[in-house]
Amino acid sequence: MDVPNTCACKVLIFPVYSTLEASCCRMQFPRHLLTSNNGPNEAGGKMKRMKSHKHQTVVCLVSCVEQVQNIRTIRALRTIAKYGYDVVAIMPGTLPHHEELRLITHHPIPAPQISFWYNAGFSNTLRAIGYRLRNSLLLAWKLVKIRPNIVICREPDSWLVAVLAKFWFGCKIVADLREIYEERALAFPSFMQNFVRKLIRNLMRYLSRFTDEIIHVSPERQQVYSYLHKPGVVIGQYPELHFFPRRNAFQQTVSLTFNHRSVTAIHAGALRPTYGSDQLLEAMALTVESFPKIRLVVLGGISGKLSNAHLVEYLKKKTVLQLIQQVPFLELLRWLYAADIGISLVLPVDMNCLLAAPQKLYEYFAAGLPVVAADVPTLRRIVAKYEC
Repeated sequence: MDVPNTCACKVLIFPVYSTLEASCCRMQFPRHLLTSNNGPNEAGGKMKRMKSHKHQTVVCLVSCVEQVQNIRTIRALRTIAKYGYDVVAIMPGTLPHHEELRLITHHPIPAPQISFWYNAGFSNTLRAIGYRLRNSLLLAWKLVKIRPNIVICREPDSWLVAVLAKFWFGCKIVADLREIYEERALAFPSFMQNFVRKLIRNLMRYLSRFTDEIIHVSPERQQVYSYLHKPGVVIGQYPELHFFPRRNAFQQTVSLTFNHRSVTAIHAGALRPTYGSDQLLEAMALTVESFPKIRLVVLGGISGKLSNAHLVEYLKKKTVLQLIQQVPFLELLRWLYAADIGISLVLPVDMNCLLAAPQKLYEYFAAGLPVVAADVPTLRRIVAKYEC
């Protein structure tokens, strides 16, 4: 069927996401950041800079945690490369083999084995800090070798390294703030949380003094970060719409193992406790009793410990739940167009969830899916603005 004239249609008019050339795209990213005063410094050894296409400007995306194969990271790399800049990524993971990414240089660093998480235990938190410190040192070493003109960092770890690099050889810095990082204090024992929260806030405020631009994912999160020295720009996590054809045309090419008589709900992302996963599983267990044709597909498996993990086995046994590990973007499209409903849930356990700005919500809209979403301020604003 055709996409109805609701929010799903109106969201389609949003321009595509760009990460660098944003003053001529949607991001309003200042043009002055695209031209560096740095000369064509070259790093020695195997890390020599690629021959530049535009004023010998090298743009480097860095992260101690985020995988380079992440969809939004690939989108950023592809966008920057499209405008003729030399693009380098220093991140964990493996860069996909794709024609559009062939000119991008990837310097991998190890993926952290442990991350900050609620109720993970203080020993695990200390181990996570150790992994992040190791990756920060590796990142600093690689940055000094490459000497990029512009560094785009994705979390406070790489932000701190980027500022140190700016002191060392001079570069421009863009901080892409994807989370409210002070909420990571909740991973520490309760008696330390206020101290850790203040420490993170003060560190980020200090780093913002030496940062050329800051990116936020929503106006609400920009307001939370009002204590920084720069207001920054707001860039929603909108998908590249040319990848989303009309639903009825694309569905003819989709061949998945769905029962056409069933109703399929899809959750594009791992099941996590803070994403309302326990409540979702309980709702599915109740729904299947009165509506046995319902199906739930989870792309990303399970992350963290669910309090009702027994329901996972129960729903899998009844062929209601299908868990699939993370898939490439084109495979994600196939699943989205084969589904009937998109699920986007969070629990208001912290500011990150209360002010959620999930990328999957816009992907559901772009694919023409009706959406079941959490009633949180950011999502409520979208529903009101576009009359969903």
